[in-house]
Amino acid sequence: MQLLFILIGAFIVFILSTLTGGGASLLLMPLVAVVVGVKAVAPVMAISIGMSSTSKVALFWKHIDWKLFAWLFPSTIIGSILGARLFASLSSDYLQILIGLLLVSTIFQLRQKPKSESRFKIKAWHFAPMGLVVAFLSGLIGGVGPLMNSAYLNYGISKESLLGTRSANAILLHSTKIISYAYFGFVTGEVLKYGIMIGVTSMIAVYFGKMILAKMSDNFFRQIVVVSMVLSGVLMLWKNKDFISAFIYSI
Repeated sequence: MQLLFILIGAFIVFILSTLTGGGASLLLMPLVAVVVGVKAVAPVMAISIGMSSTSKVALFWKHIDWKLFAWLFPSTIIGSILGARLFASLSSDYLQILIGLLLVSTIFQLRQKPKSESRFKIKAWHFAPMGLVVAFLSGLIGGVGPLMNSAYLNYGISKESLLGTRSANAILLHSTKIISYAYFGFVTGEVLKYGIMIGVTSMIAVYFGKMILAKMSDNFFRQIVVVSMVLSGVLMLWKNKDFISAFIYSI
């Protein structure tokens, strides 16, 4: 029953992930942790999200911005390897809280008009250093949600291009993480089993998500992306509420 519950949850979550530009890892982590344990969550999610990203790339191939992908390529590999290397030895509580606060802060973007000019315009080369940091954090704590979606939106690409480019980079990111986790001994038979089952479910969900996405306007897509980032941040902070409470009481 637990497995069925997780697969149904994964189907719903990955449809939502397609509509919001990511964040499935944060929503699924608590469910996966119940079955496989906290330490196995990161490799299981790397496998399943890697598979769902493959499905998105196939569906949005013609919309991929290969210029952005080229800037993200080296930093994604380096960052994910470094993050996975520290996965077993470094406490990630403070990082998760910081990322949660950053995601929640994106609520101010809801007031911005999609056509208005930002004070700071994101350029293609900016994705290299940002990709390095995000890949490192993803390798370290298992997932960072739609942390870079603000940059994609600021860069000015369409909803299809955002999903295609982000997914192409996600394949690279999660493939590197899987290899790194396996090298350090975190990929077991159970991890592979659950990762593949959730991955297959996610690939089916992405197909249905694409059909819904086609009926959305770019403006509405932008709004739900920002809302999903805020909700992902709230969820990440809620997951660490005990640590936050203990930290506050210690001051």
